[in-house]
Amino acid sequence: MCWQQHGGSGLAVSMREVMEMTTGDRDWFLARIGQQRSREAKELESSSKRR
Repeated sequence: MCWQQHGGSGLAVSMREVMEMTTGDRDWFLARIGQQRSREAKELESSSKRR
């Protein structure tokens, strides 16, 4: 479970850390990462249209 935020530090979780998470926590992180990636994609698209 790795994700690099556009222009930032993002999130990096080791395989061991992922395996130690509860299923609920893992699902929450995956959903949260998906939401953040969508938001960033929209912001990048919006900023490129303003140029």
